[in-house]
Amino acid sequence: MKSGAPPLLSVIIVTWNVREMTMACLEALARETNGLATELIVVDNASSDGTVEAVRSAYPEAHVIANGTNTGFPAANNQALAVARGEYILYLNPDTEVGPGAVRACLDELERDVSLGVAGCRLVLEDGSTQMECARRPYLLRHMMMETLYLHMLFPQSRVFGDHLMTWWDHRDTRDVDAICGAFMLARADVARAVGGLPEDVFMYHEDVAFCLRVRKAGWRIRYRGDVSTLHRWRGSSRKSTDALALLEGVYKIELIREAQGSLAAAAARAVFVVRCVTRVAIAGAGAILPMKKVRARYPRVFDLRSNSLQLAWAVAPFTVAHRVPGARRDATLENVA
Repeated sequence: MKSGAPPLLSVIIVTWNVREMTMACLEALARETNGLATELIVVDNASSDGTVEAVRSAYPEAHVIANGTNTGFPAANNQALAVARGEYILYLNPDTEVGPGAVRACLDELERDVSLGVAGCRLVLEDGSTQMECARRPYLLRHMMMETLYLHMLFPQSRVFGDHLMTWWDHRDTRDVDAICGAFMLARADVARAVGGLPEDVFMYHEDVAFCLRVRKAGWRIRYRGDVSTLHRWRGSSRKSTDALALLEGVYKIELIREAQGSLAAAAARAVFVVRCVTRVAIAGAGAILPMKKVRARYPRVFDLRSNSLQLAWAVAPFTVAHRVPGARRDATLENVA
């Protein structure tokens, strides 16, 4: 829909080399938005797998923006927001398939309650489990401290150690929350624009929680619907560049702490992150030596010595790996958290 009356809903999807997932996402979306005045905006971040051609061929009515370089996830979303005409904006990842009733349920929430700025639904992983990031609290300095010894994983039912993702809650009911996951995030267009769109401080991973914090600071509430769901093939794109994206963890987590608690907390977080990295390298190294095959298989990221070592390199000497951090050339993130 590109002419006539403005659509009710603008769906924004940012893609990068996930053509098959994107087409499955669009097929499910078409079913769930049938009958709704919807426009589709796809921003492709320089894919080399024919995503642009496939989308244009199957959905000629879509507004497709083909970037010559990978501009980063939030920046690409903001490109789409600039041309979106809908009253509501659905930020949707290409590795999702919206479930029955999810779009309409979240739209209903926003249309019924004018104090709501954002709504989201439960995200279900391929194994049928709930992705706990779909409803969470802000990421704070104390959460980073707990992560140093994996206390959030060892005691997920604790209201202290499981605080950030609220892992003591099954995420199946409806309630107001502090933040939701950007894989499926429905916002009022005027609210999204009022807070400046998705924050572009970091190449990716930081934007959804930071966006939700800014929405709440502006006086809007966020509603989570746990009774409807969307399939999320988590890390569908990012698994293609694991090493580079691993380096973003320190960047985006420190920036999230800055967003929620200010510069002093962010400075303290940098020191905590160094301790965290040293501890995690020691744990991963021990796991490589000791007979812990089953444990390593269950927690591959915990015992990923390469990834943890890269993060340690960034923490103690960022200049040694700065050239490998995605998007570092676009902002002063490395300087800000150094």
